[in-house]
Amino acid sequence: MSDRLPDINTKLDFDEAKAEWKRAAVTDINGQYISVCGSGYEDLEPLGPGIGLWFRTLKSLALYFFLMTALMAFVIYNAVYLYYNEDSDMDEDTMEVLARVTTGVVATTSQDKTVQGWDMRLVMLVISCLDVFAILCFLIMIAHLKRRQDAYVEENDDAVVSLPDYSVVVWGIPKDADEDSLIEHFSQFGELADCVVVRDLGKVMGPRIRRAGQLDVLKNMKIQAAAFEIKKQKRALNVQLKRIDRQKKRVEKTNVKIEKKLDEGFDTVCAFMTFEEPEGRAACVDAFNEQWSCCHKQELLYRGKHKLRIKPAPEASDILWENVLRKNACAQLTRKFISFLVILVLCAAAVGVLVYAKDAASNAAPAVSCATVEPSDLDPAPALHCSAIWDLAGEDAYNDPTSQARLAIDKFVDNVALDACANYISGAEWILPMDAYGADGFAAAQNDALPATTEPWLGGFMSESYADECAALTCKKCYCVSSVDVTSMIMDYFAGSSADSANFCKEIYDQMALETSVLLGTIVMTTLTNMILMSSAQVFSKFERHKTISATETNCAKYTFAALLVNQAIVPVVIYSYIEALEGFPVLFQGQYGDLETAWYNKVMVTIISTAIVNIVAFPLGAALPNIAAAVSRFVFGCCAPSQKKLNEIYTPAEFSLAKRYGQMLCGLFYSIIFLCAAPPLAPAAAVLFFAMYLTDKWLLLKFSKRPPMYDHKLNAFFLKTAPYAAWTHLALACWAFGYYEIPSFIVDPGGLAGKVGVDASAVTSATGDGGDVDLSGKPAQFDFMARLVRANALVPFVMFLIVTVALFFAGLVENIASVFGNACVGEEKVDEVPPFSDLIFAGDVRYDEPTKEGELNNKLSGLRSYRLEDNPEYMKLFPEVLSADGTGGTRERPATPANKAPKAQNMV
Repeated sequence: MSDRLPDINTKLDFDEAKAEWKRAAVTDINGQYISVCGSGYEDLEPLGPGIGLWFRTLKSLALYFFLMTALMAFVIYNAVYLYYNEDSDMDEDTMEVLARVTTGVVATTSQDKTVQGWDMRLVMLVISCLDVFAILCFLIMIAHLKRRQDAYVEENDDAVVSLPDYSVVVWGIPKDADEDSLIEHFSQFGELADCVVVRDLGKVMGPRIRRAGQLDVLKNMKIQAAAFEIKKQKRALNVQLKRIDRQKKRVEKTNVKIEKKLDEGFDTVCAFMTFEEPEGRAACVDAFNEQWSCCHKQELLYRGKHKLRIKPAPEASDILWENVLRKNACAQLTRKFISFLVILVLCAAAVGVLVYAKDAASNAAPAVSCATVEPSDLDPAPALHCSAIWDLAGEDAYNDPTSQARLAIDKFVDNVALDACANYISGAEWILPMDAYGADGFAAAQNDALPATTEPWLGGFMSESYADECAALTCKKCYCVSSVDVTSMIMDYFAGSSADSANFCKEIYDQMALETSVLLGTIVMTTLTNMILMSSAQVFSKFERHKTISATETNCAKYTFAALLVNQAIVPVVIYSYIEALEGFPVLFQGQYGDLETAWYNKVMVTIISTAIVNIVAFPLGAALPNIAAAVSRFVFGCCAPSQKKLNEIYTPAEFSLAKRYGQMLCGLFYSIIFLCAAPPLAPAAAVLFFAMYLTDKWLLLKFSKRPPMYDHKLNAFFLKTAPYAAWTHLALACWAFGYYEIPSFIVDPGGLAGKVGVDASAVTSATGDGGDVDLSGKPAQFDFMARLVRANALVPFVMFLIVTVALFFAGLVENIASVFGNACVGEEKVDEVPPFSDLIFAGDVRYDEPTKEGELNNKLSGLRSYRLEDNPEYMKLFPEVLSADGTGGTRERPATPANKAPKAQNMV
């Protein structure tokens, strides 16, 4: 390390910085920027099959959901009509705004006719068939995308010549394997152009990467010191020189560690065999594929005893050499466990937020439509007449603290058991007849008979049940939200305690405000947690030390997808749901909702739809924000850059990573498909989301990003393999949602298999007396599957569910059998039409830019020329000791090195 300070030019050259930007940015074959609006697939596909497939997939998904939006328009219109028509038994307080366009409307109303007098049973059967048709179209689209991917990858593979066309990677070699014996062993398949034995250099690559960072910091320090020297700032210069000395000592300390590790020696990990002809590679792959995993041919055993594993070789630029280590199952499992544990802890934060939200919702008044608690012309007639029992409006209870109805109803409300109220509600209607308790002056008579506030509660006028207390809370809520103006509500909310004589409705308003604030807080916290989970997914994918960039990105996509889906869709379901068989289970499935009832749509579906709407902005904006911040930084700080090097760094384009994007896309796809049967508005939300992602990513790629790595099709293949399970889960949920006993349906039960099917609310209006807390809703047992499947609405998706289950099962079975018995059943390896390896022209050759003559094979090698570390420019900065004087290159000559020692200039011998 020289002590001489570099010569610098204090005048910043913005043309140079912009030229550096253009060299790194995405341009066409002529070096010109690509137009965002005027570009098509043909302009994006040269960036690699992965980039082309990403934009094709986004556009296909956006188109699919736009078409499904047209299909779901009928479903949404039906829900809106049922909620807002003049004969509706629902009012403004029955359901949340977003819940009014969900299947929850049909599960709540008792109307048996819809638009133009159509029978609701027939309409729901049509909706069920439309839902299955939408999923069938989705599966057809996935199959089409799979065929198009295979054709697209094959087309690109034929058009591009690269190292994998000639090479295989060999695993299972012994620690003392050497180049000569490997060449001798694999020569049986054809002439070899190169053999690269990879050493276990993971323990030394870490310090080398750290040293590269230290040297970069040292260079910046020297540039800053040179600037101080030019400006004759002696004091600042002396301080900077001391900092430079300390940094040099850090570099020297790291050098010592590197030298020590190099002297320890390295074992072999794997080998890359590059054949002269592609036929040699194909013969090698076919020979190893033809044998069973348990029975190896003697001629294929290395040194007569070592079983080798042959895998397709990745692109040389795709390899993370610092992670190419000898397999250590314990270390790999430990890293995966730590990654899983930390991400699980982060997901627990979202669980905590929703547990708090669930507790807030548990104090809410029963979800009863206020239109059904007073006399009306509804059929059947309402079972509860609030004004006949507690005439709050007639006595002006809000303004009169001495009102007998007000004094009486408060005593009932103070002793209510909220968990018992669901027994008297079906859909959004009160179903226990209470006409016997409605009489003139009844509230006053109650007050005389009710115990004082300081005395024990005796159970009210229905001492054996909580029906009267639940009815009182229902009546009070309806009075407070329908008979009081908004100004009074706001004043009551900000007023003193509910014990004050003037704050009769404060508890009701406080609960409503709490529920609203908790919902908004949940959405905000879910969005923030999403950002943390996405960052964590990237960090821990690198922490697991995968051997290639593609594997790291695929794992990052998996973690991002799983974490986001759990956070946004699965957690709300398991927190709010209640399963009787799991009663007492910690936190999960201990909610208030044992079925897809009105309150479930008001909480769970509203949360998921709200999050989906937020994601329309959050996902594209999250991808764009770093680029926007960088553009602002260039504009503000570019003129103040301390050196040309720093200015060039400011003008460095951003990375364009597909991993996080695929995770977000899969998450949005899954919650949109899974819950589409319960929430049709998810279709237009998904259409807008994917269209926004398409436009944003295209804009970011062509205007703000450096040329991305040559992504292969693996991320898209992961998407295509995973997507059908969204359809499978959707069909299972559709059976449950459409089979809800309150949803009108034709019954298909010729043999009486289901016994008594769910009863309409009107069937229990004849119930009388004080029979205790008995469930009068007529709903079947929680897991009475037959009671759902005999309903035609559920039977239609169930048949499709069985078909998809069988298809996925056999697809998985074939894949598992292939993994167990090896590739013996795989067909012959494809031989690419490429010239011999020795006839290839490498990048840097003067002939490389010349067009290929018509009728001749493409002989220009795309990517790196070999699997040697010194041929990878991304890693050469880690080996400054082998760079030439001008810092532009290294050496291809390999010095004599002991078998178990790695040369300091390269990681292979």
